[in-house]
Amino acid sequence: MTDQAAALGESRPTRRCGRRLFLYGGVFLGAILARLHAIGLKPFWMDEVTTIERSSKPFLAMIVDALTHHHLPAYFILSSWVLHFGSSETVLRLPSAIFGALSCGVLASIGRRSGGWRVGLLAGLLMAFSPIQVQYGQEARPYALMILGIVIALKGLVELALDPAAAGAPIGAPAARRAWGLYLIGTWTAINVLSAALPWLIVAAVAAAALALQPGMDRRQFLRNWAIVHAIIAALSIPLFIAMSALGLGGIDGGLDWVPPLTAGHIWSATASVFLFRVSSLISFHLYPAAIPGFAAMILGLAVLGALFLRHRPPLLVAIAAACTVLPLLLLAISLRYPVWMPRYVLWSAPGFFLLVAFGLRLLPAPLRSPALALLILLAGINLLPYYRDETKPRWDLAASALEADIQPGDLVLVRDDWRRQMMELYLARAGAPPAVAWTTDVAAATAKILSKEPAQA
Repeated sequence: MTDQAAALGESRPTRRCGRRLFLYGGVFLGAILARLHAIGLKPFWMDEVTTIERSSKPFLAMIVDALTHHHLPAYFILSSWVLHFGSSETVLRLPSAIFGALSCGVLASIGRRSGGWRVGLLAGLLMAFSPIQVQYGQEARPYALMILGIVIALKGLVELALDPAAAGAPIGAPAARRAWGLYLIGTWTAINVLSAALPWLIVAAVAAAALALQPGMDRRQFLRNWAIVHAIIAALSIPLFIAMSALGLGGIDGGLDWVPPLTAGHIWSATASVFLFRVSSLISFHLYPAAIPGFAAMILGLAVLGALFLRHRPPLLVAIAAACTVLPLLLLAISLRYPVWMPRYVLWSAPGFFLLVAFGLRLLPAPLRSPALALLILLAGINLLPYYRDETKPRWDLAASALEADIQPGDLVLVRDDWRRQMMELYLARAGAPPAVAWTTDVAAATAKILSKEPAQA
């Protein structure tokens, strides 16, 4: 009996590990399939063409170009390696699909660790089937990688919140090392991919303040750990931000003059697309009709239930609630004077919200939890389907095709700005050797060209 008991005890960790891998693997599989489906069908748009052009430059020129235009270079270094395998939509978007799917798996692990397997499965699959998360998982831009960093950092923050005593242990202690390491790696990754991740430091500070108030922890050691981790992050990050400030065109906040003024409609559009599963256009605030009427209300109701369930676990509630509210509130406040409110800038708040929604299951009667879980996953999957057929990106490929039929060698093409030239040249080149044409943004030059072709008057 003793040998049998020992064997049984040894097998339980193996079974638990297998169940966890099955959960995370299942969420990852659902997420990667959602992102790989039709990944190459929608054409590149101008920001993705910027990725191609910048990543094609020599290494040092690429770094300087990124910093000059207020972009951190990490993602473009990665995409320059990917370009060796081709420049099609599918190839260049593949890293974002992988990063997005990994984020869903990590979020599932946060939910399982803090609320059980149902919470983990629902949180992970809500993120897997969120239309805007799939959209940015099918874009050759840095957002999916930034979100992966945020979710890893959130995992570390949640693990600290779940064990205040370990959070206050020396940072090298086994109980503390994992959580602090996850937080450090995730935070450093996110803020060195996109400066839009910097408000995450405010989220973390709010969560840390709540955690420091908990009994049963060494507050002094916790604050020492906090200082050490952020000193490392600062030492590895500040030089790049100094370089971006020094090289950047128009100041560190340059490049945001295109963001439209804040309106109630814009607030709703970003909120609905980021949190409430509405499909939206990538570069405008247009929302497409809801695929499943009432689904957004269900999601919002469960998020409220989730917050109520967590009210007796203050450190965890503060960490998750801060992760999904601090950034939108900050951007709204800033936008009252300087518009920065755009769905892509609110994007990394969604994982925390999906956790709140998933925790809402815990307040449902026990017999309803599994049916509600299955129903929500089914509805989320159905809700995603219209995204694949909606025209969420401008059809520059069609514009170039129409232009190709009309232009002749020696023509001068008038465009509104240089972005349009870049888009046209990309798709004209794909169609074959484009005619030798010139481009201008000067109406007077275009007019002079037209007049020079008119026959002389008798």
